[in-house]
Amino acid sequence: MIHCEVEICVGCRMCEVICSSVHFGAVSPALSRIRVAKLEDTGIDLAIACMSCTEKPCLECPTDALSVGAEGEIQLEVELCNGCETCVEACPVGAVGFHEDEPLFCDLCDGATSCVEVCPSGALSYRSDDKISLEEFLEFEGYPNERRVHYAAVQAVPMRERWKAGARVDT
Repeated sequence: MIHCEVEICVGCRMCEVICSSVHFGAVSPALSRIRVAKLEDTGIDLAIACMSCTEKPCLECPTDALSVGAEGEIQLEVELCNGCETCVEACPVGAVGFHEDEPLFCDLCDGATSCVEVCPSGALSYRSDDKISLEEFLEFEGYPNERRVHYAAVQAVPMRERWKAGARVDT
């Protein structure tokens, strides 16, 4: 899945630009399958895409429109989707977007991982062997953007602790 190193993400949003451009031929964060969460109080940014977590609460789709692909990505059968947004509400980190009655999951650009290729800081990478549990985030309530910010804040805790201790962050 697409992984973002919080310590080197600069929040440039090039990942959002390329994602929306590749999939929709337009530059629009609303059309992107990866979203940058910005922590205004600290200036920390974190790009978040579907991590195909071990829990996969999005698969509780009432129409069985979602399945897991060969690379672990979530796949949508458009003809089965009724646009109920259950998957959007189920995602614990707000990684599922929605446009014109369809959820937007990271599809790994059919193997091209465009966001990884354009990331100027090298913060994004593709990891095929990660098994990520998001269990601790399942109970967090809020809109998708609030869940993204919450996830980013938790991911940034170790870095903030090093900052407080006066440690230098090397990249």
